[in-house]
Amino acid sequence: MTSHIFIYHDLGASTESVEKLLDFAQKKKYSATCVSGADIGKNNILHGQSLLIIPGGRSLPFYKTLGESGDQAIKTFVEQGGYYLGLCAGAYYAAQKTIFAKDLPLELQLPGTLNFFSGNAVGPVFAESDFAYHSEKGARTVDVELEDGTQFPMYFNGGCYFEHAEQFQNTQVVARYVDNALPAIIFCSVGAGRVLLSGVHPELSFPEISNHFIFLEQLISNFFGVLR
Repeated sequence: MTSHIFIYHDLGASTESVEKLLDFAQKKKYSATCVSGADIGKNNILHGQSLLIIPGGRSLPFYKTLGESGDQAIKTFVEQGGYYLGLCAGAYYAAQKTIFAKDLPLELQLPGTLNFFSGNAVGPVFAESDFAYHSEKGARTVDVELEDGTQFPMYFNGGCYFEHAEQFQNTQVVARYVDNALPAIIFCSVGAGRVLLSGVHPELSFPEISNHFIFLEQLISNFFGVLR
């Protein structure tokens, strides 16, 4: 059972993603606090069976803002029983390696520091030539399918898939992109903790997406317990 939600709100985090996560927490009457890289790395704020959400945005600034002390604090927190939810940028950051926009002008290949997922986070899965930072140019609605066959439309903008996720013993594929069957959301068991990584944005929506908060609550409840 999760006792509190910490939402990373510092360099690299999308303001819109953070605001929507806070809106989600308020609507569901969950306890939530925004935290900085310094809060995580220096102030030892993460504790117990709380949930840390690293939101969408841009993962490269996370490396500097969190740094070695922040990364170690997150790893220790999770290994000792904490929960981590990485959304798009937060998912890239938690993989062993980021491969982004390969052979395109925005190409970025970065080694992981958290390494909760032992494989590569590769993207953008869709509209790779259209993607631009701080833009909706590459944004679209994509369908993801759960193991039971249930499908949900999700907001997508630059997100990844998790390469060869099926091959890792500590990893479970939670949902796949309907268009190509690539892993869109995965669950990783890390020490005594739990990690959920998503290439799509369940916190964001287009007008045609009406159930994104329901999907987000379902994910959190199923993998982290009831939030109260």
